[in-house]
Amino acid sequence: MLKITSQLEKSPLLKHNYEFLRKTKMITSISVQMQKVQTNQYYHKFVAFEDEKIRLDKLRKKSKLIIEIRNYLSLNEDWDGYQGVAPQSKTIEETIYFVKNIPDFISLPKPMVSGTGIVGLFWENDNVYAEVCFEGDGTFWYYGTDSDLEIGEESVSIQDTHELPKKLINLIKKI
Repeated sequence: MLKITSQLEKSPLLKHNYEFLRKTKMITSISVQMQKVQTNQYYHKFVAFEDEKIRLDKLRKKSKLIIEIRNYLSLNEDWDGYQGVAPQSKTIEETIYFVKNIPDFISLPKPMVSGTGIVGLFWENDNVYAEVCFEGDGTFWYYGTDSDLEIGEESVSIQDTHELPKKLINLIKKI
């Protein structure tokens, strides 16, 4: 049996957006001041809608990054032709955990895997480079450099990812 549902039943978000569009189109000509207030409301609602679109786009990119990292599980021993060690599932798990906890104000990194089984993430532009690497032991290490400074730390608990080191955040913000 075919069930037809209205768009309003499909998604509360869609319903909210529809209601917001309907409400913001109700510009009356009572006074110029009233029109400015309603136009201003429409602008703020539109910006909020655009912010949601940006957030969803970033979420899609983060999901794509996680899938790419998860694909490292399919690597076999000697995957690079130079006795490359395949990363352990624990290493992949910790890397994905880190990616899921990257704050929205930080750009997403690119993934990498080494022949020693280490999985890493890196950010770079013209003169700034930063990397975070995981070995599957519950910690990560990071390194970063730009034209002014060089930073790094050898062992940071993966459980502390809700508060990334300030030096690392400040360096990544430059990218």
